[in-house]
Amino acid sequence: MDRQDAIVFFVLNKETQTWGYSWLIEWSTTSFYIKSQFPPLQSMKVSLHGPDPNHPGKQHLRFDFAHPDQVEKAVKAGGGWSTDLSDGPPFNFSGRQVNDHAAHIVRFSSEWDMFSSGMPPAPGGPKHKQKATLHARVPAPPKGQVTHVDLYLSLGDPYWPNEQQARDKNAGMGPISNDAGMNLTAVVTLRSITSEPDPHGDVRGAIPLDQCARGMGGAVDETGLLWLCEKMIPVEMLGTTPPKYS
Repeated sequence: MDRQDAIVFFVLNKETQTWGYSWLIEWSTTSFYIKSQFPPLQSMKVSLHGPDPNHPGKQHLRFDFAHPDQVEKAVKAGGGWSTDLSDGPPFNFSGRQVNDHAAHIVRFSSEWDMFSSGMPPAPGGPKHKQKATLHARVPAPPKGQVTHVDLYLSLGDPYWPNEQQARDKNAGMGPISNDAGMNLTAVVTLRSITSEPDPHGDVRGAIPLDQCARGMGGAVDETGLLWLCEKMIPVEMLGTTPPKYS
């Protein structure tokens, strides 16, 4: 929980050697950016624009694809996106306000069965980024649980919901600071899958694994929180040939 210039993280099950998608968190002047490190989806990003006197009206949180055709490229490379693009992105969101200077803005969600034996790892593998001052391997959740990586945006002091607990468990990341005096922090939490279900629910259903691709999906819930979730997605939803898993 030291100041960082940029952070790369991914979820990993060491026993099954199954990893999730890796993400880069970085900053530029008065903004923060969160980007997928899967090459076909690197145009997919969360933009967090802070107070900027040179660009009034740009103080907003947004998730979008710079090049929507890259979703098709991701599918061909063995990945996928679980939401019909006609329903978004782009997503504009506000986050959940937690006090007068901080908001819970993004949650990365990875359920236990995405890392069980026989599950394919995320295509492309974990990525090392030279600019990152922290490369974090987040532990996969045990059976019946979900790993959440929760991001908080604050004006002034960095914010964690329980800073001492996060320090004791080595569960915190950041802060990353920008020129506007804003801070982005993260905390890793294990929860029961029934405690706060993600907006996507079960995408796979009873579809066999060999007819699915490991992908991601985004949604904004009723509280304004952006969820980014790893899911096994039926290839019939993607319009492509399923990848071969051993």
